Amino acid sequence: MTEDPTRSKSRFMMGMEHVLREINHEIISPAIPDMSVENAVPLMITVARLRAEYLKFAFHLCDDRNEDHPTAEELAKLKHLRESFQEMLAVAKELEHCIDRGYIDLPVKK
Repeated sequence: MTEDPTRSKSRFMMGMEHVLREINHEIISPAIPDMSVENAVPLMITVARLRAEYLKFAFHLCDDRNEDHPTAEELAKLKHLRESFQEMLAVAKELEHCIDRGYIDLPVKK
């Protein structure tokens, strides 16, 4: 009797997930050896600061209601601020993903 293909696929995917989790943990956890809330705070502050700078500059462009705004230079700066914010936000989300998946060892409370 042959095995149900759906069950076989499910078993294979579970095995792959287990191996991927082990590989990611083996490689990522040593790269972030001292993970703690305190150590993550600078990243969170940076994301918040960049978000604020991006929004503040966008509002600044609208302050004087000048029809000549935004200029090409202002748009370039706005784009740079957005990209900076989005890159650091992606890092924060990736850190959260790694913690959620168990790729990074967390301190054990005693």
